[in-house]
Amino acid sequence: MAYEDKSPAHGNLPQCGAPSQSRAMNSSANTEKAPLRHRRAKFDFAEVPTYWNGGDAFITRFLDALSINFPEGERFFIESVLAFESQVTDPKLREEMRLFARQEGQHGAAHSLYNKLLASQGVNVERILKVLVGHKRATQRDLSPKLQLALTAAAEHLTATLAEGFLSVAPFIGDAAHPEMRALYLWHSVEEVEHKAVAFDVYQRFAGGDYWLRVRAMLMITAYLHLRVAAIMRHMFEVDGLKDRRAVVRRGLWRMYGPRGYLTRMLPSYLAWFKPSFHPWDTGMPREVAAWIAEYEQHQDPRRATEAVHAQRLRAA
Repeated sequence: MAYEDKSPAHGNLPQCGAPSQSRAMNSSANTEKAPLRHRRAKFDFAEVPTYWNGGDAFITRFLDALSINFPEGERFFIESVLAFESQVTDPKLREEMRLFARQEGQHGAAHSLYNKLLASQGVNVERILKVLVGHKRATQRDLSPKLQLALTAAAEHLTATLAEGFLSVAPFIGDAAHPEMRALYLWHSVEEVEHKAVAFDVYQRFAGGDYWLRVRAMLMITAYLHLRVAAIMRHMFEVDGLKDRRAVVRRGLWRMYGPRGYLTRMLPSYLAWFKPSFHPWDTGMPREVAAWIAEYEQHQDPRRATEAVHAQRLRAA
């Protein structure tokens, strides 16, 4: 069960800028904007165990629930952004839109392959996807293209916040995680940081940039993701026959939402969205992103790049 993208890789290395003193979540951010690029990616999930995150049932299934959402979500994001392609007159932004679509399409393909492994564990991926497809169709039928773009920009802020959290204040993926899954999520995280401003820039510059609409969009997407992820995790735990499920969920929620919870630590970055002057690049680029890209450029292998960055983090701990 392997995924490989064989398209040519592109891109120049980003330069590391001076550390910013105003980063809400990640004090080791660089001021330089990361250029988008398409990368080769190859993953093999055949040997990944059920609780691949060091035996941690709650965090594993939280990330697995997100994985099931990713392919259909990525398609929605691509379609929402490209719906405005004819209105975008900036050639640089048009190229970023093209690379955004390519990166998101590749993410969806990799997670689709992993989702086949989830189906082999008994997770009813087909049923979940039917629900997600229905939600996507209803959204595209009933909501304006502008609101769909605002939802995409909001969702991209959420995924970038999670990605930057993975790399800094909220290391969801533990040291004992399966290396293939660590590589999948670090590769995905790096590219989420790279394209975190594309949908937002299209919305602000070519769709009117209505502040209250983007506030509404963030509240909508936050509520939706919480409800969907909770429902999928409940189903997964039922399939697993997890013992002491209530205790596992209770401890897991505390680790996510407690005073020092993973998601609690990301709250400043999340709330930055509601500032009228917000821009996604206010948080800069985590140094770990530049380090991962530099490693990847040497051998074009996301797993080797991930292992090198992980080893650096362990040495620094």
